[in-house]
Amino acid sequence: MVDIRPFVICRTTAGPELNLPPDSFATLHYVVAGSGWLGVTGQPPIRLEPGTVVILQPGVAHRLTGDDEDDQDLELAKNCLPLALGMDEVGSTDGQGGIVVACSSITACYLKIHDLFTYLNEPIVTPAADGDAIEEILSTILQEMVNPKPGSNELIALMMKQCLIYVLRRYCESGMCQVPWLSALDDPQLSPTLELMVNEPGNHFSLEILADHAGMSRSAFAKRFKSAFGRSAMDFLKELRLQRAAHLLRTSDRPIKAIADQVGFDSRSHFSRSFTDYFDNSPAEFRDSMPS
Repeated sequence: MVDIRPFVICRTTAGPELNLPPDSFATLHYVVAGSGWLGVTGQPPIRLEPGTVVILQPGVAHRLTGDDEDDQDLELAKNCLPLALGMDEVGSTDGQGGIVVACSSITACYLKIHDLFTYLNEPIVTPAADGDAIEEILSTILQEMVNPKPGSNELIALMMKQCLIYVLRRYCESGMCQVPWLSALDDPQLSPTLELMVNEPGNHFSLEILADHAGMSRSAFAKRFKSAFGRSAMDFLKELRLQRAAHLLRTSDRPIKAIADQVGFDSRSHFSRSFTDYFDNSPAEFRDSMPS
């Protein structure tokens, strides 16, 4: 299931940054016109061109900057897309150049696995490609929002699901795929265990418990899981726990010890060492780096 909130049209001219606060959901950005950069604290800037699609993890503050170009398409886009179907607009059109981006919050669930994008290791970026299926679908979604008709909400939901499939497929075909759960979602034996791990990472699982849940022997499960994910089940579970912890650090003010307990670590010291090894920052440093 894919759920998408109405797009917000984000506009900024060359020079000033448009700061966008963290969202409790993943955010999707689709460049309608112009060019520029998307900045995320602690990560390299992401180049934006017309048609680029970016999906960010939940809880990530970011910023948009536009290039200093007087592009005819951008000038037209500054006055395009009359708002409808719950759409809103942020930013400014005063000045030269800039960028126009359609931004939305999204959630994606598969079977009983919730908030899949929480487990992204990095933003998903698919480059511009004129006339391809992704651009066509997103343009159609925007037009459906601008000129809603009976059944528009249902149609938009269906198109958004199709669009995400294309985005994820292209991303993984690029060789840069950091979405490990994709490869096992349709495996009839691995998917129930993956569902259990994703939804309950704080439980004290053993390899034997996970293999039993999959209806497989310990050795067969271990081999099949590593083949699908390129890492052992216990290493993958540790990554899930650390990703969940990072999400909680971004989006809550819970004490670090409480977060460590919630995601399945027996001690704060073990959690802090593991977190620092994985993110190159201690939990406290990671939290302090988040924009207020």
